Amino acid sequence: MTPALLVFLATGWLEAGLFGNLIPRVVEDNSRRSPQPHQIQKQLSPVAPDTIARFDPPDRGAPEGSVDAGGTRGKCPQDAMQPNPPLTVLVPRVTPDARDWALTVSPRPTFWVYVPETVASEGLFVVRDRQWNDIHRQEVALPESGLLELQLPETAEELGLEEDYRWQFAVICPPDGTGAPREVVAQGWVRRVEPTPSLTSQLQQQSERDRPLIYGQNGIWYESLSGLAHQRQSAPNDPQLQQRWQDFLESAGLAEFSEFSLVN
Repeated sequence: MTPALLVFLATGWLEAGLFGNLIPRVVEDNSRRSPQPHQIQKQLSPVAPDTIARFDPPDRGAPEGSVDAGGTRGKCPQDAMQPNPPLTVLVPRVTPDARDWALTVSPRPTFWVYVPETVASEGLFVVRDRQWNDIHRQEVALPESGLLELQLPETAEELGLEEDYRWQFAVICPPDGTGAPREVVAQGWVRRVEPTPSLTSQLQQQSERDRPLIYGQNGIWYESLSGLAHQRQSAPNDPQLQQRWQDFLESAGLAEFSEFSLVN
């Protein structure tokens, strides 16, 4: 563990609620705001499979108290320029009032975050439940820049069905000479839902190559995003998969991220 992270941990930031009253603040504390269960129900209905990759958002009202927490405007003091786009968790931006929310059918889903160029070399990935209990906490070595995959390991507690979880990624800045640690944070919500018989049947009828499309057309964000991302990684020169990736991110309001590299 580097001196920068040791100083960072010593402040009590991890004990006080992931992003406590640090100065300067990079994002507002939205930790106690959570979508209401009755607002995120979706009736999954059969869709005609096609080759167009798109995200159809779940039929639900806007999450109560939710804000656009997907990106930040902060940067490390040592970074020369404000990153554009900034540190951003990849969650749909379909509507302005529901930009930090998405569904999964996995007990341990995969998350994705865009990390811009920065002098920082360390990050922190945290998943917490509605009571602000840690489900997972992981230090992460930062890539140069790109779309970073974050997987909940088998050792992590499973996400409960119909439960809300906040996931957060922080870039840990090096000391800036003032003695005060600083972080840049992006965060989003996730809820695990039970796949309906209709969705299960549709998935069984499709090839592995087309299953991410079915997830996306049924409003299941995390499986669709990860499936398309992994396909793009395994066949970077496949024009159809490249087009699907671009179309899918554009349909979710994330077109600016389609050209960035996927990094591990």
